[in-house]
Amino acid sequence: MIPCLISVCFYSRDEYEKERIVQWCTNSDVVHCGILIEHENLSIVLASDKSHKAKFIDSSSFHSRVMSPKYILEVGTADVSITQLENFMGKDYMGDARSITFWWFIGRFLFPSYQPKSCALLTSQMLRLCGFDVKEHISPHTLLKELQDATNTNRWSSRSG
Repeated sequence: MIPCLISVCFYSRDEYEKERIVQWCTNSDVVHCGILIEHENLSIVLASDKSHKAKFIDSSSFHSRVMSPKYILEVGTADVSITQLENFMGKDYMGDARSITFWWFIGRFLFPSYQPKSCALLTSQMLRLCGFDVKEHISPHTLLKELQDATNTNRWSSRSG
C-alpha cells in the first residue's frame, strides 16, 4: 500500500440529449463521476460506463480524449492498494442506464434497498475502501453534494477543476 492523494472528478456533457434530461431531472450539471488517484508521477482515474468494464486509466489521456472534469474535489490522502481496488471492480462492473432510470423514477421509492450499478456507487464504494466515511450514492450529484458539504465544514480540502 502506498500513500496517495485521493480526489473525485465530476463531469458534465451538454452535447448529448440524454445527459441534458438527467441534468434537468437532478437539477445538477454533473452526469458522471470517478475516483482520481495521484502518487508521484502516477495519475489515474476510474473510467466506467455502460459499454466497457470499469478500469483505471491515465487521467491526462482520459481528460483530453474523452471528457474534462467540471469539478475535482480533493478528499485527502490514504494508503491505497491499486490491486485491491482493481480486484474490487473486477466483477465486470458496468452501469446500465435502464436500471438507473428505473431506480430514479420508481425503485428508490418502492425498493429502497435496490442499488443499480452506477459510476457514483462504484466511486462511493472505492472511497470507503480507501478509508473515507461516505454514504453509498447512486447519482453523481448526491455524491458531489456530500463531498462539497464536507469540504465546506473543513472535513476535507478541495480544489476546483
